[in-house]
Amino acid sequence: MNAFSHIVTARLASLVDPRILSNPRVRRAILLVAVLGFAAGIVVSIRAQPDIFSDLYLSPLLLVVAIVIPAIVLLNAYEFLLSARLIGRRITLGSALETTIIGGVANMLPLPGGYIVRVAALKAAGADLKHGVSTTLFVTLIWFGVAFAYAGAWILILGKTLVGAAFLVGGAGILMGSLVVTWRLLKQWQVPTQIIATKLVILFLDAFRNLLCFWALGADGNFAQASALAVSNVLGSMVSVVPAGLGVREAIAAAIAPIVGLAASSTFLALSLGRLLGLATTAPVAAFLAWRVAHVRGAPAD
Repeated sequence: MNAFSHIVTARLASLVDPRILSNPRVRRAILLVAVLGFAAGIVVSIRAQPDIFSDLYLSPLLLVVAIVIPAIVLLNAYEFLLSARLIGRRITLGSALETTIIGGVANMLPLPGGYIVRVAALKAAGADLKHGVSTTLFVTLIWFGVAFAYAGAWILILGKTLVGAAFLVGGAGILMGSLVVTWRLLKQWQVPTQIIATKLVILFLDAFRNLLCFWALGADGNFAQASALAVSNVLGSMVSVVPAGLGVREAIAAAIAPIVGLAASSTFLALSLGRLLGLATTAPVAAFLAWRVAHVRGAPAD
């Protein structure tokens, strides 16, 4: 375990502080390219369906902002609370919420910002760097497995046997491997099982957000098809050099779309709309929390 943690820590250090990304000009250039690519994808998609915004329905968007996004943020915070419990650390739900919201916006940096924020929060809770890194990556591995298994099951339901089976078997294999490793190292299975269940609910809500965005655009789509796009989020997040997988997640979803009977253009636009709603909802809260941490908590006592 110590050797593995050392390797993982060294790997994260190479991601967190690479020389090429320490240059502000390089970071700004990466962000600019990501934003331009994202915008280009939206333009191309609109040109493919020029009337898609002519009848934009607001009620599905209100549901996304008022219910779905807050529920996803709350569940992500609970999942982070469980990840701390996995290594015997206790954090409050309020602290977990703060970490989740700030980490989500930090992902807009051309670095794995969300991971850095989570590791820092685990260190603040008393975990050493090796356990903080290992736990964060372990939870990411669970997310990877759950997403592929979840999407695979829905793709099978849609009648795409080969792709669905490949996703389902691959995801299930990753999950089983994660549970076996956890049992061997930590002698527990309850917390990892709770993390898996939480991730499943998050994926369900994320699929519902995708579906509501399809409906808001007046585009065709059902819940099974929206669920099949679940892997795009986890795969997009793996491209940490691109801020929050900007444009990558949407492009992957657009590539999957024809397999499950969706239009690639409307899929790109629906997921782009969901991303923009998420940022618009959480960014102001994250800015306030970051200000409070920097000024209120950091202020000297009288």
